[in-house]
Amino acid sequence: MSTRKLCRVCDQPLSEGRGKSKEHVIPNWMQQRFNLQNKSLTYTPLESMDIPVSMQLTPPAPHHPQRQHNFGSLQVGSVCKNCNDGWMSDIETAAKDELIELIEGGKIINRSLAVARWALKTAYTFTIATDPPCGRVPQRHIQHLKNQTDLPAGVRIFARVDDESEWWFSSSSTFLVEIQQPAPDFAIGIAKRHFYNSYRYFLRLGRLTLLVQYWPSSVDLMGYNDDILMPIASNGGIYPFQDDDFEGFPHPHKIYDLVIRSTKCHLSLEIRQPSELCLCGSGITSGGCKLLQHPKDTAGNWGVLEHYPAESYKTIFRKM
Repeated sequence: MSTRKLCRVCDQPLSEGRGKSKEHVIPNWMQQRFNLQNKSLTYTPLESMDIPVSMQLTPPAPHHPQRQHNFGSLQVGSVCKNCNDGWMSDIETAAKDELIELIEGGKIINRSLAVARWALKTAYTFTIATDPPCGRVPQRHIQHLKNQTDLPAGVRIFARVDDESEWWFSSSSTFLVEIQQPAPDFAIGIAKRHFYNSYRYFLRLGRLTLLVQYWPSSVDLMGYNDDILMPIASNGGIYPFQDDDFEGFPHPHKIYDLVIRSTKCHLSLEIRQPSELCLCGSGITSGGCKLLQHPKDTAGNWGVLEHYPAESYKTIFRKM
């Protein structure tokens, strides 16, 4: 008996009446405007190789094979026409004019839910196209975009505009977590549980850099370094900070600044025991996870966890 193939977005059968489409990760209009169709793209499942090898955020490993084709060939095939030509196209149309201005550096960064929703949609299509070993955007987040007008809980989108134009992407697996002192022994366990289900996607589009970031706990605040980037939309608490004296992992390259010093999560200890997190392994509190019907796409694909103590109240987590 044959198994019906499902749309990777809406989970409906790719059958008669719906049809199979191909979603370009970088949309056609963007490729045409910025002459990207034939631009060579070499990447691992985690990031572009256009970033100098010495500056790679997640150095290539034997199990991270390199792939090569052009931007025009970076497509997702298992998307139905209803999604691709319908609401997903609407998200692109709503963000197009503002994206062009930001990519060309002709606009000051402002709050923009339209650009933020497009950024999350694009991060999800990168997840499907590259199949990273960790830090995947769960399918329920793209389904949230289909059914709701805001962002999923815990998703924050940030941006910056630089002087020069570059094109690359990175699924960074590094997170800076701030833990109040004195911290109980279970605090690191809570942080790890959340971290396993987090993700961070950097999308460099010309002069525009977008950071799509998710932290599962709805009670944790997310800080952003306003010398490095600015928020454009958030479904979770955020606050600005300046961290000039941070000595955890200094690096002269701006990409490392983006990864290590751009944001930090302030772990709330209102969750007093690890048992208050759902046993399904989602990293979400029990009550919230039950409301989401225990999503299966949040656990079990996060690679090997490394933990680096940085300072007495900060810790760096990295997925490999």
